[in-house]
Amino acid sequence: MTWSDRRIATLLAAAGAAAYVVAGLGLLTDYDYYGRLAQAFLHGQWWLSEAPPWLNELVPCGAERWCVVYPPLPAILAIPFAAALPTALAQELVSQTLGGASAGILYLALRAFGAPRSVAITGAVLSTFGTTLFFSSVDGRAWYAAHAVAMPFLSAAFLFAARGERAWLVGACIGLAALARLPVSAAAPALALLLARRAGRPYPRALAGVVLGGAPFALIYVGYDLLRWGSLFDAGYAQLTQGDVFFTRGLFSPFYLPRHFYAIFLEPPDLVEGTPFFLRPRGIGMALFLTTPAFLWLFGGLRALRREIGIAAVALAALLALVPDIFHGTVGFQQFGYRFSIDAQPFLIALALVGDARTGATWRSRPSWLFTGVVILSIVINLYATIAITRFDYWQ
Repeated sequence: MTWSDRRIATLLAAAGAAAYVVAGLGLLTDYDYYGRLAQAFLHGQWWLSEAPPWLNELVPCGAERWCVVYPPLPAILAIPFAAALPTALAQELVSQTLGGASAGILYLALRAFGAPRSVAITGAVLSTFGTTLFFSSVDGRAWYAAHAVAMPFLSAAFLFAARGERAWLVGACIGLAALARLPVSAAAPALALLLARRAGRPYPRALAGVVLGGAPFALIYVGYDLLRWGSLFDAGYAQLTQGDVFFTRGLFSPFYLPRHFYAIFLEPPDLVEGTPFFLRPRGIGMALFLTTPAFLWLFGGLRALRREIGIAAVALAALLALVPDIFHGTVGFQQFGYRFSIDAQPFLIALALVGDARTGATWRSRPSWLFTGVVILSIVINLYATIAITRFDYWQ
């Protein structure tokens, strides 16, 4: 029996979601901002009526009202769960199911990008189990859940752009992803470039279509800001940074770049003697290429930029999605790995596959044995960290 791409994608999505839910059994996050907000939505409120001390990123937004500063999509998607389940569990399930299900959508995107079937499957498996998306989605606290929810929509935007589909579809998917993680919206111009290349359309026309597709979701966010802060501009994040030692130069600044470069390239785990878990993840994070060694093939992918505009567009999408993150005052802690990389993950996976399986203008039918071995190593590292943190609380 010959399996279609759609059937493979469905299997990958179901397997990813199921594996994440099983890995998260028994976990209930204390940081259930989205679950509480979902419950508030059920009661016709966009605010919370109480602010427990451990939820220290709630911002006052009226008399006896506290607002969640993050974009609302994870809470909206948690509403069906929050109607019958505890708020923490509702949030966890949304994080786990959407993060895991992204495997199928990313597989289709990689196929549309040109990757052969076995190469695309390898990329989807790497993304699902060999990156910090695994731990982040399973843990499900609010910051991680936002990444998990954005991932399938960002992958869908990549899929439609790579297929040369209607521009408004690409924009709508970016808009949905941005309603979970605002930085991903910065990838829109690059995805419009990929779309223009694949569809044979003029770039200004493609970009205009992407912008129009994303505009309704931008309006939703602006309206949400108006409800929360009485302003068309997001004031919540600015309030969070006041008096914070990590934001001495505002929310964004080029002076924060060195800390991000260190986090991406150099941040090590901790060595703890006298325990089987002698290498422990650090709460501040761990270097991207130690968390996912398969991403070393990114540098091979970057060598192909001059040969094909489509590859250059994907690399540009990754860069643009990360720009707001690397100018941000913190590096994303508390975390495993460098979680901001998830904002660019579909494109990073594609570039790593190009670095391994692309030769000139053609793809090899299978990933190399070396790359496959390093993908397995990446999975082992992320499985180890997920077990160590979630089951043994081994987190320095």
